[in-house]
Amino acid sequence: MRVFVTGATGFVGSAVVGELIDAGHQVLGLARSDASAAALAAAGAEVHRGTLEDPDSLKSGAAASDAVIHAGFIHDFSKFKENCEIDRVAIEALGEALAGTDRP
Repeated sequence: MRVFVTGATGFVGSAVVGELIDAGHQVLGLARSDASAAALAAAGAEVHRGTLEDPDSLKSGAAASDAVIHAGFIHDFSKFKENCEIDRVAIEALGEALAGTDRP
């Protein structure tokens, strides 16, 4: 199974990516920086460049996968309300890409 993971290089996401790869799955990980892209490649995942603020990128990552795990969040708590809105829009975009399918 090919799984799109947001937050793929974060604390939770990196553990999820490792478990998925160890279980034989292919991982498409969201990376917003060169450092994140390098970490994903080193872990054996495919890199999908984008950000949580880019709904079109999230939709394309989800559409190119058999499943989605959303583990990303912007941890700037001085902008918590704004970041929660970004998360809401991101979840909505991922849901739109999965709507009408049997993909988890």
